Amino acid sequence: MKTFVSLQMISLGSLLFFNDHTSAAAAYRSSRCISVDQVNDTVDRFERSFRGKPRLSKNLHDTRTCAQVAAEMRGELSNRSLSPWKYNLTQDPNRYPYEIPIAVCLCQGCIINQREDLSYNSVPVFTHVKVLMKTLCPQNKTSEDKYTVKKYFIEVAVACTCAVPKYAK
Repeated sequence: MKTFVSLQMISLGSLLFFNDHTSAAAAYRSSRCISVDQVNDTVDRFERSFRGKPRLSKNLHDTRTCAQVAAEMRGELSNRSLSPWKYNLTQDPNRYPYEIPIAVCLCQGCIINQREDLSYNSVPVFTHVKVLMKTLCPQNKTSEDKYTVKKYFIEVAVACTCAVPKYAK
């Protein structure tokens, strides 16, 4: 029993130590006003922690329809899937990464035998992506712009998959 309690305390201590949301210092760092140079340093550290900038997909400017992709079914995974998708690029000058590709399903149904079958649904697959958001400090009394930088997780559609409709038995 003593060993079990010790392991629980170590696990709890690890959570407190490694979770940056629990420390007062982290809260202070994320809410204080910093210069543009410090914002850039923060973005650089953020980039290094994720091994560089996010890669952008090759099919950002794809204008093909569901029927066109169904007829070909070759190339990138997004074109060979039973639920093909393309990417739209979202941009936000106050967010890092500034550009995030969002998957958009090309078909309402799924591609079965090179035709769209509406007895199935193409649905987006989501993940959470960590981003930095900067906001201008309201109490800035100097001529130099100052910002706060905070980490957020946003939900992003990364692909599409084929699913049986919700109402199906």
